[in-house]
Amino acid sequence: MHACDLKDRDFKKCLREQMVQSIPQFTKGIPKLGVASIDPVDLDDISIDGNGLILKFTNAQMHGLSKTKLTDLDVEIGERNEKFNMGIIADFSLTAKYNADGNILILPIKGNGDALINCKNVEVAITSNISHVNGDRGEHFKLIVPNYKYKIQSTTFNLTNLFNGNKQLADTTLQFANQNWEQLMDDLAPPVIKQIVKTIVKYINKFFSKIPIDRMVKGYKNAS
Repeated sequence: MHACDLKDRDFKKCLREQMVQSIPQFTKGIPKLGVASIDPVDLDDISIDGNGLILKFTNAQMHGLSKTKLTDLDVEIGERNEKFNMGIIADFSLTAKYNADGNILILPIKGNGDALINCKNVEVAITSNISHVNGDRGEHFKLIVPNYKYKIQSTTFNLTNLFNGNKQLADTTLQFANQNWEQLMDDLAPPVIKQIVKTIVKYINKFFSKIPIDRMVKGYKNAS
């Protein structure tokens, strides 16, 4: 990684190029910087309890971050209110153990087993304030108070052992669930996306903590 000159009119282009080059290594892990791999991402247990449905996922993992593509990058530094804006897109899959009891909209669902949820073209836009921290390698950036928004192109569900293995009931329920994925993801997506963003920000900050500002940006003066 080489420093980008803040006074250069192509500063943002330079920074974007550095990010594009860094993301594949970053998601796979950078052991010498203490950055572990984030594919897969271990998620906390996810529970939905409402609208007549009790659904819980345990031992959940999110796969796909290593194939993330950068869609947007805008960093405002050198001003009093510094901002970091990042857009990514990727196909994600969630694997977990599930336990379900209740109704999916109008159909009953009951079972426990393995879950596989595939989400296609998940776009996430992250906006964060930037602060400065004095670390053992010098002053570095840190993302704080992140906000985000997202959209998902499509989702498919595969749950094993529904209705104690009754294939006819299971196929009917899964077909209905996949046809009405948007309503299901209204409840399921927010906690999952929140954990993905939390993980991304955590590891970006871990990366920042190892790279002093003056190694990333030439001509930088802390405006705060």
